[in-house]
Amino acid sequence: MTEVQATVEFSLELHKFFNVDLFQRGFYQIRASMKVPPRIPQRVEASLLHPIGSDLAFPASVQDDVVCSKTFQILYKNEEIVVNDVLVFKVMMLLDVKKVSESRDSNNMHTKGSVIKP
Repeated sequence: MTEVQATVEFSLELHKFFNVDLFQRGFYQIRASMKVPPRIPQRVEASLLHPIGSDLAFPASVQDDVVCSKTFQILYKNEEIVVNDVLVFKVMMLLDVKKVSESRDSNNMHTKGSVIKP
Protein backbone atom coordinates (compact mmCIF):
# COMPACT_ATOMS: atom_id res chain seq x y z
CA MET A 1 0.00 0.00 0.00
CA THR A 2 1.41 3.40 -1.03
CA GLU A 3 0.63 6.34 1.21
CA VAL A 4 0.58 10.08 0.70
CA GLN A 5 0.70 12.78 3.35
CA ALA A 6 -2.29 15.12 3.35
CA THR A 7 -2.44 18.34 5.32
CA VAL A 8 -5.72 19.92 6.32
CA GLU A 9 -5.76 23.27 8.06
CA PHE A 10 -8.66 24.67 10.10
CA SER A 11 -8.95 28.13 11.56
CA LEU A 12 -11.42 29.15 14.21
CA GLU A 13 -12.03 32.81 15.00
CA LEU A 14 -13.30 33.64 18.46
CA HIS A 15 -14.71 37.09 17.84
CA LYS A 16 -17.08 37.63 20.79
CA PHE A 17 -18.29 35.69 23.77
CA PHE A 18 -21.87 36.28 24.87
CA ASN A 19 -22.58 35.14 28.42
CA VAL A 20 -25.92 33.36 28.42
CA ASP A 21 -25.93 31.26 31.56
CA LEU A 22 -22.71 31.68 33.55
CA PHE A 23 -24.09 33.02 36.82
CA GLN A 24 -20.84 32.93 38.76
CA ARG A 25 -18.63 36.00 38.40
CA GLY A 26 -15.02 35.29 37.67
CA PHE A 27 -12.32 34.87 35.07
CA TYR A 28 -12.91 32.47 32.17
CA GLN A 29 -11.20 31.30 29.00
CA ILE A 30 -12.21 29.24 25.99
CA ARG A 31 -10.19 26.11 25.23
CA ALA A 32 -10.36 24.29 21.90
CA SER A 33 -8.74 21.19 20.43
CA MET A 34 -9.11 18.95 17.37
CA LYS A 35 -10.61 15.50 17.71
CA VAL A 36 -9.34 13.22 14.95
CA PRO A 37 -10.26 9.52 14.58
CA PRO A 38 -7.33 7.34 15.68
CA ARG A 39 -7.67 4.83 12.82
CA ILE A 40 -5.50 6.90 10.44
CA PRO A 41 -1.93 7.87 11.34
CA GLN A 42 -1.99 11.61 11.96
CA ARG A 43 -0.40 14.49 13.83
CA VAL A 44 -2.14 17.67 14.99
CA GLU A 45 -0.39 21.02 15.41
CA ALA A 46 -2.15 23.89 17.14
CA SER A 47 -1.17 27.55 16.98
CA LEU A 48 -2.44 31.11 17.26
CA LEU A 49 -2.69 33.45 14.29
CA HIS A 50 -1.09 36.80 15.11
CA PRO A 51 -1.44 36.62 18.89
CA ILE A 52 -2.39 40.06 20.17
CA GLY A 53 -2.64 41.42 23.65
CA SER A 54 0.66 40.00 24.88
CA ASP A 55 0.64 42.72 27.56
CA LEU A 56 -2.32 40.95 29.20
CA ALA A 57 -1.77 39.03 32.43
CA PHE A 58 -3.13 35.86 30.78
CA PRO A 59 -2.95 36.17 26.96
CA ALA A 60 -4.02 33.46 24.50
CA SER A 61 -1.66 30.48 24.51
CA VAL A 62 -1.04 26.98 23.15
CA GLN A 63 -0.51 24.03 25.49
CA ASP A 64 0.28 20.79 23.64
CA ASP A 65 -2.60 20.46 21.13
CA VAL A 66 -5.01 22.68 23.07
CA VAL A 67 -5.40 26.37 22.28
CA CYS A 68 -6.58 28.66 25.09
CA SER A 69 -8.13 32.05 24.45
CA LYS A 70 -7.11 35.04 26.49
CA THR A 71 -8.62 35.10 29.94
CA PHE A 72 -11.61 37.41 30.30
CA GLN A 73 -13.76 38.49 33.20
CA ILE A 74 -17.48 37.74 33.43
CA LEU A 75 -19.46 40.03 35.70
CA TYR A 76 -23.07 39.89 34.48
CA LYS A 77 -25.58 37.64 32.73
CA ASN A 78 -26.07 38.58 29.03
CA GLU A 79 -22.67 40.30 28.99
CA GLU A 80 -20.77 40.46 25.69
CA ILE A 81 -16.97 40.16 25.71
CA VAL A 82 -14.74 40.85 22.69
CA VAL A 83 -12.19 38.03 22.40
CA ASN A 84 -10.61 38.45 18.91
CA ASP A 85 -8.42 35.32 19.00
CA VAL A 86 -7.79 33.18 15.91
CA LEU A 87 -6.95 29.51 16.54
CA VAL A 88 -5.29 27.42 13.84
CA PHE A 89 -5.24 23.62 13.72
CA LYS A 90 -3.12 21.77 11.17
CA VAL A 91 -3.79 18.04 10.75
CA MET A 92 -1.18 15.99 8.89
CA MET A 93 -2.32 12.47 8.05
CA LEU A 94 -1.26 9.51 5.93
CA LEU A 95 -3.81 8.39 3.33
CA ASP A 96 -3.90 5.47 0.92
CA VAL A 97 -3.01 6.76 -2.58
CA LYS A 98 -5.71 4.65 -4.22
CA LYS A 99 -8.43 6.01 -1.92
CA VAL A 100 -7.34 9.59 -1.17
CA SER A 101 -10.70 11.31 -1.57
CA GLU A 102 -12.64 8.53 0.21
CA SER A 103 -10.17 8.48 3.10
CA ARG A 104 -10.12 12.25 3.41
CA ASP A 105 -13.91 12.56 3.29
CA SER A 106 -14.53 9.71 5.73
CA ASN A 107 -12.35 11.29 8.43
CA ASN A 108 -14.77 12.70 10.92
CA MET A 109 -12.74 15.57 12.41
CA HIS A 110 -14.26 17.84 15.03
CA THR A 111 -13.18 20.82 17.04
CA LYS A 112 -13.93 20.44 20.68
CA GLY A 113 -14.26 23.51 22.88
CA SER A 114 -15.21 24.45 26.40
CA VAL A 115 -15.46 27.51 28.60
CA ILE A 116 -13.64 27.03 31.86
CA LYS A 117 -12.44 28.88 34.92
CA PRO A 118 -8.62 28.69 34.83
